[in-house]
Amino acid sequence: MAILKNKHFMTASIVAPVLALIAYFSIDAILSEKPQAAEEGQSYQLVEKPNCRYDSGRCGLKNGDFELNLSTERLDDDRMRLILNSAFPLKGVKAALIEDEADQKQPVDMQPVSDDGLVWALEMARPDPERNRLRLVASANRSLYFGDVAMKFTLSEPTGTP
Repeated sequence: MAILKNKHFMTASIVAPVLALIAYFSIDAILSEKPQAAEEGQSYQLVEKPNCRYDSGRCGLKNGDFELNLSTERLDDDRMRLILNSAFPLKGVKAALIEDEADQKQPVDMQPVSDDGLVWALEMARPDPERNRLRLVASANRSLYFGDVAMKFTLSEPTGTP
């Protein structure tokens, strides 16, 4: 226990974690990518949130502040309504249900549910959650946002509009 009485050891045990924190935040500030506003005429990829890969009933796509949320509403055994909620008003949304990466199905226009462009819907055949993926593109502020999501979230009991 003589080491705990050594002033050099005690000083180092206090200073080392402080220096580690300073280094961590300094490196992050120097090397991290600075967020930029979306530019008109550009396309931006949306990242699939983890809840899309589970039977959560909801699926989120995000890029910075821009976020889309998907949910489903069961119509009958073979059909469902896909509902998209956006944080920003959208000019249009197209979606295509695909089976593999090489699939080149033509996208279908989603229909606006609200006049403000925040809620969109599409009636479609119920997908095979293990094989199908949903590709979509949304237009907002003269920019395009595109994403590709797993359909596993549709296994949950449909929740409808949030």
